[in-house]
Amino acid sequence: MIEMTGAIPLFDDIDGSQIRAIAARMKTAHLAEKQPLFSEGEESDFMCFIVSGTVDVYKRAQTGNLIAVSSLSRGRSIGEMALMDSYPRSATVIARTPCTLLMITRENFDKILADHPRAGIAFMKALSQGLSLQLRRTSGQLADAYESSGSGAILPDPKEMTALSVANKTTKLIDHIINRKPTDWTPLIRRFI
Repeated sequence: MIEMTGAIPLFDDIDGSQIRAIAARMKTAHLAEKQPLFSEGEESDFMCFIVSGTVDVYKRAQTGNLIAVSSLSRGRSIGEMALMDSYPRSATVIARTPCTLLMITRENFDKILADHPRAGIAFMKALSQGLSLQLRRTSGQLADAYESSGSGAILPDPKEMTALSVANKTTKLIDHIINRKPTDWTPLIRRFI
């Protein structure tokens, strides 16, 4: 198990004793080609690291179709939010090729935090940095998509701008995205993600 963590960059800055404490609470999972790992809307209580193979990530469109939004391979993690919250899965993940995964449940993550707090904090910090990077990347892609759709407003001169006008425009965009209100942005946004 410890050897498999060597394939995962997230563990690069965590010391050996902490990795041993984390690895002791993980288990190995194998997926066959085209086997689902989880589906959008399912309960979530585990995350995985890809040791080998490739998975595809799908998001359900308003039409009901599954749209491929990403592919992840060796070294990447999937389902991290399941350790932080108990919301349903936000996407569907299906193996493109046979995969070997390292899996950790929310229960085992909580046990690491209780029994080995330094290891748990190092693990949580590494996960948070990865999630932060993904959020920054997605925010940039959303801004690019919004601008290229012609719907985006270029930031006016700061002297002419009020905080309220910026907040109103941002709130409307976020409301459209989160509540899946029909707009002409959806196909464009999905193309960039």
